[in-house]
Amino acid sequence: MIWAKYRNWLLLLVYILFFLHTALWHYWGYEGVGHLGFGEFFGTLRNGVVTAGTIFTIIVFAHALFFGGLFCGWFCHWGITQDLAAGIMRRLGIKPIMAQLNSKIIPWIWFLIIIAQVVIYWIYSGFPTDLSFNPSATPVWSGVPRSIMLICMTTLASGFVLIFLFGERAFCRSICTFRLWFSWFEKFAPHKVRQTKPCASCNNECTAICPMGIQVAEEIRQLGHVKNQECIKCHICVGACPHSVLQTSLRTNEFHREGAQILPPAALSDSIAWLQAGMAGIILVLFGFDLGGNISLSLGFIAGFFMIHIWHTRRISLLETAVIAILITGMYYRHDMKDTSSLIKGLLAIAVFLLAARSLDFTRGFEFINSKARKIIAPPAILTVVIVLAIALGARETHKSVLFHKANAAKINNDLKTFVSIMEDYAGAHLNPANAYFDLGNAQLALNLNKKGTDSFIKSLELDFNEKAADTMLERLFTGGHFRECQRLATWLSEKHPTVPRFRIAAGNALIQLQQLDDARSVFNDTVSRFPDNHDALIALGEVKVSQGNIEDGLKDLLNAYEMAPASVSFNLADLYRRLGRHEDAENYFAQAVAADPENLGVLLDQGMNLFEQQKFREAIKLWEIALEKAPTLIEARQYIVMAESELKKRRDAILGRQ
Repeated sequence: MIWAKYRNWLLLLVYILFFLHTALWHYWGYEGVGHLGFGEFFGTLRNGVVTAGTIFTIIVFAHALFFGGLFCGWFCHWGITQDLAAGIMRRLGIKPIMAQLNSKIIPWIWFLIIIAQVVIYWIYSGFPTDLSFNPSATPVWSGVPRSIMLICMTTLASGFVLIFLFGERAFCRSICTFRLWFSWFEKFAPHKVRQTKPCASCNNECTAICPMGIQVAEEIRQLGHVKNQECIKCHICVGACPHSVLQTSLRTNEFHREGAQILPPAALSDSIAWLQAGMAGIILVLFGFDLGGNISLSLGFIAGFFMIHIWHTRRISLLETAVIAILITGMYYRHDMKDTSSLIKGLLAIAVFLLAARSLDFTRGFEFINSKARKIIAPPAILTVVIVLAIALGARETHKSVLFHKANAAKINNDLKTFVSIMEDYAGAHLNPANAYFDLGNAQLALNLNKKGTDSFIKSLELDFNEKAADTMLERLFTGGHFRECQRLATWLSEKHPTVPRFRIAAGNALIQLQQLDDARSVFNDTVSRFPDNHDALIALGEVKVSQGNIEDGLKDLLNAYEMAPASVSFNLADLYRRLGRHEDAENYFAQAVAADPENLGVLLDQGMNLFEQQKFREAIKLWEIALEKAPTLIEARQYIVMAESELKKRRDAILGRQ
């Protein structure tokens, strides 16, 4: 294919589009197209919501029916990352040796987990009865660690370390569940690397350069095409052939012959593969929710290999020591959410590894991988302990998953008692514990468990503080009439985040509702002294002073706030003047408030009432009619109009009576 020489440019374009999609969502506010991961397809099987990721997956799978694993070689962002890692190491003089990894145990672990989650969901929530389309249902970052440090550590473990130990595309060949699916499609896909003319003598350049470790030359000579299911159609072998014998095509030719794919001997014995799978399962269960499946499975694969290597050599190499130290340190700092420092730490970890790989001798390790490992049987005792522990932890995690699905079904069916009884014990073990505690808090409030509900809100914010979520919680407590708990949460927020004035204001407002005006005034005074430019704090202080009868001081605070933000404070002044019976002053500020926010129907209603109280009935009716034009179902406006018309009738009747 003539465009194969532009493959690297196409891979770069894929990453540009990848990050552009992320930037559109998070920085420019376009949320029309959400996450494009393959996992979205299984989400649709569960809940019936077709997302952009579902459509993307169907298109890619339909493509794979004809072209097999070509997506992996040309469009997979994680494949591109591995190619970049391998290229960086080559430029630094680090040349990974290809070790064939034929085991598919680890990919099956993740695949079975995905399928099990779908089945458990069906058991408790039923099959989706209809389909709905929402391309942006899943945020772009779903399934991707938000910390740049953790992204770098994932790249280090699943990219650089695996490639250094086992050769290019080691993650694809040993861990990737999606690669497992594409290997199935490859069985039937007609698109193959094919022989187009007699194969002249060569040095097997096509086999030596294949990033998937396929025996390209042997399969071409025996079968006339590459039949190995691991082929990703990257065309590297096509370009490497010195005699231009190879080409990709959908059609068979005269060189095509039937036969079995040629699999070179695996570098690791089956027992080592089971040991690695057991370690991958353990790390996935213990840390998967926090780290992500990608890095957890990779760490398990690496840990299993190091374990057996150290056991049989009775020594730990300097490189292994360095890798373990880098990974443990990186995991410790994985929660750094400051992008700049997070990026610096992540790149530093990768740089330290590259320096270690270039400087520290690992010759014996490569000898072990390429000559001894395929013959070694993992010690039965160690293998048994690891697998039993993995199964036990997996069973525990399965039990939790069943409970979470049961709780979700109870929530959907409004069985809040069941939901609360489960989540009070297991919210902390949820995939997203912050959201789990938030939902638990709402359910507890609905059951009048107000203190527990507030405790759950606090736990949610401790795990993942978000100002918008905090505001939602405070509003939920305040509008629900749970003023004491609202004051407790607002006070806690003020102590934890002293630079956010509205948390202090919320605490003061709750105290007002509790009739603790002196305490509220003290809170507002303190807020104004800390944030003298915050007009909301001045408004709150002025209002509480008025409530205590200190009208002049309160009015002075409101006027000071008005100087800071006339549009925001005009309604407060209008309302205060109206309550004081100073209707003409109130009318002036009502006019400003309406001009600032003409769609605020509440202001229109109050402005009309101010006119009504001055017996300007016709002017009041005109305002309420304007409100009705904006909202024809506004019952309150209709009632006010009837009331004003009644007063007009009384006035007319009185005039007629005098005549």
